[in-house]
Amino acid sequence: KRGINVVMNYTHAYTTYTLMCAIAPHIPNNEGAFRPISVSAPDGSILNCRRPVAVGARHIIGHFVSQPLLNALGQALPERVIADGSAGLWITMFEGERNHTGEIFAYVFFSAGGMGARPTRDGLSATAFPSGITGVPAEVIETVAPVRMHKRELRPDSGGPGKYRGGLGQEMVLEVITGLPATHSCMYDRTRFPAQGFLGGQPGQPGAVIRSDGTHPHPKSKYTLQPRQTVTLRLPGGGGFYSPLERDPAQVLRDVRQGYISPEAARDNYGVIIDLEQGTINERATAEQRAYLKQNGAQS
Repeated sequence: KRGINVVMNYTHAYTTYTLMCAIAPHIPNNEGAFRPISVSAPDGSILNCRRPVAVGARHIIGHFVSQPLLNALGQALPERVIADGSAGLWITMFEGERNHTGEIFAYVFFSAGGMGARPTRDGLSATAFPSGITGVPAEVIETVAPVRMHKRELRPDSGGPGKYRGGLGQEMVLEVITGLPATHSCMYDRTRFPAQGFLGGQPGQPGAVIRSDGTHPHPKSKYTLQPRQTVTLRLPGGGGFYSPLERDPAQVLRDVRQGYISPEAARDNYGVIIDLEQGTINERATAEQRAYLKQNGAQS
């Protein structure tokens, strides 16, 4: 119904790509590298569909092929995988009349939430895995389409807490400025089930779609956006890697200074107490807070 079925070549491509990233990232893509890998899915299933089923939004399922593979490999090779990320790109389409003469416009753009944290580094913000796509600059969107981007910024606290933090999602506020009703087609995911952390890492924040009247359109739907009505897109964050209580307090302080996490998240998730007036770490209070969180089983 919503075109989320996946053809076998798409399933095969993301399966082999994921395995190569985890097992042999330095080997160039070639027939010899792929020959040992066999990929199958039940005929007629959502990962191996047949005509005439709809496939226009196949990325919503296809981009999630990678993470179950990484979760399985992570049981044997935890140092070779990443935590859950936002995975599926958020594809936004606006269409309608450009003016009262009947001229039609249609514009599609991609956006990405946060990537899952890595075994030795934080996840990339507003960057998707496995597609690797980041997003379209606001200036490009506003130049080629009658769309105004009132806001675009990284979402504080959206990355899953961990020794290595999940990548942050982003938030956008958009408006079609034709003065006429327009159609907004949503192809989004991770609005109910957040990206999970790995080996003690915590989940990222889920995404959300919110109209300025306070309603929440279905993340896979088409609806009418009225004149002067805005829509807020909150893209999900990636999961964390290892316990957040293992994160270097100096990195937590850096994240607070850069606006990536709030002082409250630093305290509650990472056990780091920051003197906001001095902009420094209260080391004694931090040691006590981390001991308290460990004793009470939080973030362990």
